[in-house]
Amino acid sequence: MEHNEYENMYQLEDFYWWFVARRWLVRDLLAGILRPSPENLIVDVGCGTGANQRVLSKYGTVLSIDASVEALRFCSSRGMDHLLACNAQEIPLRTGSADAITALDCLEHVDDDLMAFSEMYRILKPGGVLLLTVPAYGFLWSEHDEALHHRRRYGPWELGNKMKAAGFELARESFFITAMFFPILLLRVFQNMVKQHVRPATTHIILPRWLNSMLIGSLAVERFLCCHGLNLPFGVTLMAIGRKPVNAALESILEKELQDSVRPGSLARTMSAG
Repeated sequence: MEHNEYENMYQLEDFYWWFVARRWLVRDLLAGILRPSPENLIVDVGCGTGANQRVLSKYGTVLSIDASVEALRFCSSRGMDHLLACNAQEIPLRTGSADAITALDCLEHVDDDLMAFSEMYRILKPGGVLLLTVPAYGFLWSEHDEALHHRRRYGPWELGNKMKAAGFELARESFFITAMFFPILLLRVFQNMVKQHVRPATTHIILPRWLNSMLIGSLAVERFLCCHGLNLPFGVTLMAIGRKPVNAALESILEKELQDSVRPGSLARTMSAG
């Protein structure tokens, strides 16, 4: 991400319609999949400047991680603790330690997202949940993505297949920000045609307060539909919920026992016993 974009994010996260709508979506989805407990460990992967922590902390202890030390400085300025500088492909936590993971518009920044999915699967407890959002549709690629150093935008089948390949059970997948899809599509096409910036810049257009509030209200309808089981057919953002199977721990033990049983020494002992 361009360095000035962290400052922009920090200034916008508390009121800008896109950040507020996503944060409230996460709040409402978590209410249906995670029981609040001070013993829960919630790992916020790619925490950015930290505005989501106030929602996540209602469900347990939050460990906020980001590859950018600059982003973590902004988190610290919010009074946050439990901060860790690391990338999503190598998370220095023990296997099966997290009750829940959030990755909110994070994985599009990662070079190897398959490795990141595998790493998040590893640190989750059996039965633990992963809640993530990513930007949708490659054809929406624009200067906005370049400014944020995105590696990709996701199609629905791509996202679900990558989660399943890492071992997750895909519980939910839906688009979000459907109402703004066509206006944003037209804006991105126009910006790509008349691109003039020397350096790429994001398209966070500051709106009048009444219009910003109206957009937040319109997305409350989408949030209600998503949180009551309806998957929206298209949108600017993709939301997904994955769960680590409860029997994952047993499968790991059986796999280890199988590996031990076919080692040369074990095979020799088996033959000798026969």
